[in-house]
Amino acid sequence: MGHSQLRRVIIDQTMFSMAFERDVDFQDVCPISTYLDLESGEVEWIYENDEDAYMEAGISPEENSTLRERTNASPQQYLEIPGLDHGDHHELLREFLDSDWTENMEDHTRARIAYSGSIGGWKKSVNDDRIVHAFYDYRERKTQQLAEEFLREHGVEPEWK
Repeated sequence: MGHSQLRRVIIDQTMFSMAFERDVDFQDVCPISTYLDLESGEVEWIYENDEDAYMEAGISPEENSTLRERTNASPQQYLEIPGLDHGDHHELLREFLDSDWTENMEDHTRARIAYSGSIGGWKKSVNDDRIVHAFYDYRERKTQQLAEEFLREHGVEPEWK
């Protein structure tokens, strides 16, 4: 889609990031979908089960049902935000470990050796806040880039607030 065809939407970056970056395999305890309202820029969290909405987020079953009905009635107004699966999060860590995130070869090697397939295990094994925070910074930059690419692929030019 050409740049001039992109629709500019003002979006709360924090709310969008929470929806886009979430690990759907671990964080979504209950079936949930997230949507970007292309007119208002609001991010909507809609639980599959109305009772789950109240138990998990304090959203009344009626409000959840109304949001679901609204998105179903006007699908062209909403863009589903997929979230990342657990494999995507592991891929981000592997990309970080393969990147030039530090010139300190000792830190670089220690971080690579510490990864055995578990992100939580890696953080414990590396046992160095500087390295873990370098990963967090990398992950934030990469997921921001992925989010913007996702939006543009769907005709949206984000204006972050």
